[in-house]
Amino acid sequence: MSQRWRVQNPPGGSRRSRLSIDSVRIISYRNSRVAAQFLTFVWVGGVTTSLQYLILILLVQYADCRPAFASGVGYAAGAGLSYFLNRRFTFETDRGHVQAVTRFMLVAAVGLVLNSTIVAIATEKLGPNYLFGQVLATGLVLLWNFSANRLWTFGSIK
Repeated sequence: MSQRWRVQNPPGGSRRSRLSIDSVRIISYRNSRVAAQFLTFVWVGGVTTSLQYLILILLVQYADCRPAFASGVGYAAGAGLSYFLNRRFTFETDRGHVQAVTRFMLVAAVGLVLNSTIVAIATEKLGPNYLFGQVLATGLVLLWNFSANRLWTFGSIK
């Protein structure tokens, strides 16, 4: 027997144990792939969130806009950049641009509503510290955006 055979089917082992080991490898691969996608998504999000925060602070401090409105404007600006960066670096997809960008913008619209609502509530309840509300919104919307984009926007066509 070759070394390869012994590794795949150890003495006393059964076909079932080999399948279990293969299943664990597949699960580990999928989990590491999701983790890598999430880290890349966070990196892309860091770039686009920086743009959002810049617009937010400029509009609140210099244009006297309400924080929820300014945050929404920044979020919308970051969403366009986010699509191209995530399609290029984060998610592999067989969807065409028209279908993917349409889905991405629907996910972003839900994220925009969540973001603005969280910032508005936080500003009303916590006072003028709008950046705390924005940080909270960023964390919660990040989870929504990653999940929806991974599973629906850029998910495989079956």
